[in-house]
Amino acid sequence: MSKLSPARRAALEALVAADRDGAYVREVLRDAARMRALDARDRGLALRLALGATAASGTLDEALDRYLSRPKRVAPRVRWALRIAAFELLYLGTSPEVAVSQGVELVRSCARSASGLANAVLRRVADGRASFLAADDVDASLLDEVRLARRGGLPQWLVHAVREASGDAAASGLVACEFEPAPIAVCLNPRVEEIAGIGGHAVDGIPGCVADVDGPALLASGALAHGDAVVSDVSAQRVAAAAVRPGSCLEIGAGRGTKTFMIAAGAVRANLTREHVAVELSAGKCAANRARLEAAGLAAGVRIVAGDGCELESVLAPLDAEAGECRRFDTVLIDAPCSGTGTMRRHPEIPWRLEADDALRVLPELQVSLLAAAANRVAAGGVLIYATCSVLASENERVIEAFLATDAGRRFSAVESACQTMPAPGAYDGHFMAIMQAGA
Repeated sequence: MSKLSPARRAALEALVAADRDGAYVREVLRDAARMRALDARDRGLALRLALGATAASGTLDEALDRYLSRPKRVAPRVRWALRIAAFELLYLGTSPEVAVSQGVELVRSCARSASGLANAVLRRVADGRASFLAADDVDASLLDEVRLARRGGLPQWLVHAVREASGDAAASGLVACEFEPAPIAVCLNPRVEEIAGIGGHAVDGIPGCVADVDGPALLASGALAHGDAVVSDVSAQRVAAAAVRPGSCLEIGAGRGTKTFMIAAGAVRANLTREHVAVELSAGKCAANRARLEAAGLAAGVRIVAGDGCELESVLAPLDAEAGECRRFDTVLIDAPCSGTGTMRRHPEIPWRLEADDALRVLPELQVSLLAAAANRVAAGGVLIYATCSVLASENERVIEAFLATDAGRRFSAVESACQTMPAPGAYDGHFMAIMQAGA
């Protein structure tokens, strides 16, 4: 009997707690006392196991269930213990002896009577690893797609949608980086020139952007807590930089204010004095946005309004009343609610919580509605910027095509080619941006 490693125990506790509470496992890990008690090496392993087992949970179940006589009868805690061991076997290259032994001890810690079952099942997963990942059990017509899906621990429908939108090479790149940590970038507050000790490098064309920084050093610096920077992927910072233009700005879908911060910071750097209205459905997120801007010294000229971006006539009614007319803006940015499929490395819950119907129908319908509502608020000659952190054509190019075909969209023309970035080893997140200009 081998001794159960503290890293695996910490990962299991975090996964069980996140599942029980409907929380995000990364947040659970950050607050877990058991994690803080680990040394740096064990913390890294616990993090990788917990995030990986979450991201690949459906595929891990597929591998496990073929060897379980009654898979629906497996208790949730035991299921997570088996998933951790299966993740090591399928994706981490842990030796089968270690992965199986530790997996059995994990299961034993949950239910002593299930340790024999765990030993038998995990050994069969280990023996069948190569065949499972090669998709030897599927029809030849589906071979490439299922193989890619299994290698990335992703749902088959999602891999199909990515291949359809961007091709095999892009889908392969996304799969290849699925279990790797995403690069970290920050946008600096204009009041600071640099943050000592975090490394990184400036990015051409995005003032204030520092890419590939050291995450632990950044946290230790206190810069985020003091409002000296915000964390944002380089591709997302390009979207914010596109909204830094002369004249007024309406931001729809401001969230907790990361892009609000970056747009305000960009305006300061460009010596632009202008009105910036940030609309967000959640009042709590509005409060967080306001607090962040005030701490950063970037609140001047920014007005934060709580409301539904699809109901701008009522949301902006107070501004219209003040102006005595329907307010229109030189720049309107829609940071649309989306599937988040371009950020799955950072948010491992996405692949198996996301429903195909949401990504392919429900969200696109909402996105077109947001564009239609925003169109009336773009001044003559102004620009409408649509952005997502999705890699799916259903939420990106097809939404723009659908919008431009509506009555609201006919006054717009595309002034810049749509930009789609894709996650890949050494690359940044997947984001989409389209910039459209209103007629005079």
